[in-house]
Order: sequence, then C-alpha cells, then structure tokens
Amino acid sequence: MFKKFKAFVEGESGCRIQCLRTDRGGEFTSNEFNNFCSNQGIKRQLTTAYTPQQNGVSERKNRTLMNIVRCLLNGRSVPKMFWPEAVKWASYVMNKSPTLSVKNITPEEAWSDIKPTVKHFRVFGCLAFVHVPDVNRKKLDSRSTKCVLLGVSEESKAYKLYDAVSKRIIISRDVVFEESKG
Repeated sequence: MFKKFKAFVEGESGCRIQCLRTDRGGEFTSNEFNNFCSNQGIKRQLTTAYTPQQNGVSERKNRTLMNIVRCLLNGRSVPKMFWPEAVKWASYVMNKSPTLSVKNITPEEAWSDIKPTVKHFRVFGCLAFVHVPDVNRKKLDSRSTKCVLLGVSEESKAYKLYDAVSKRIIISRDVVFEESKG
C-alpha cells in the first residue's frame, strides 16, 4: 500500500518522499519494507515503543477523525459496519475545510492550488432516494429506491449509498435527499 501511496503522492506533487516516520508496527519494520525505503533513498525514523506523543500530530488527527466518526454513526443511527465510509467522509470533509495548520486556505487547496467546492455536501446517513432507470423497472415498479447516504464515490462524481433492503451499495448521481431524515 505504501508503494501505491508513494507513487500517487510523488506523481501529484512532483516531489519525492525523503523521510518517513512511523511507529514500530510489523508492517513498517520488515526487511522488505526497509530495503524498499533504502533503495528509494527514503530516510527512516521510528518512534519509541509506547510513546504515541512522539507521533503527536497524527495521533491527534486520528483521535479527531474517530470522534467525528462516532458522531456520524450515532447521529443518524448508521450501523457500525459502515465505519470505514464514515472515516472516508470525515477526512474528505476535513480536507475541504479551513484549518489552523494552513492559514486562510483548506488542506486540499494547499495541496492542489484549487479552491474546493462543497456544493455537493450532504448529511452523512441521511435518507436518500435513488432513481431507478426505466430499463431496470417494470411499468408499475417504484421509480426510486430508498437508501442511506454513505458519502461520495471514489471512482466517479457520484454519491455512495446503501440500500438496506437489497443489502447492496449503489453509486449514483441521480438522488433526491431528505437531509432532515435518516
């Protein structure tokens, strides 16, 4: 996963990763990972065991994210099995929101030099009705499917929704939201 991350970050930024600080988790201390970093010219730093304060910024960000996730799930009674979608949504919103760490701009704007839009934001876990295309229904079938909003699709400009009846994820742009209900 780090190889994919490295390729993405370096391709987007035009800069190469020079130093990486991690905890002492097995995935970061394997010979294979250390050899990869060495071959790529990446300096390695490991935090001392049982001292999360050495990784303070990421620990605080993780705590903030998880607090938001708990609120997202509990606020709309979204099942806990959707916590990964709540984390993605929370980080998506945080990256498009002003912070103290980058003055007068959002993290996304600091990264890309493009001011993000938030017009498509909706309430996580709200009630959503997804249009069922004509080819997928009969004459008297319902024209929409009742779903719950789980965020935005990573692959396309569309929403990610959960249909509790069929127990499947639906990706669609053709959605009507009832944000006060969920």
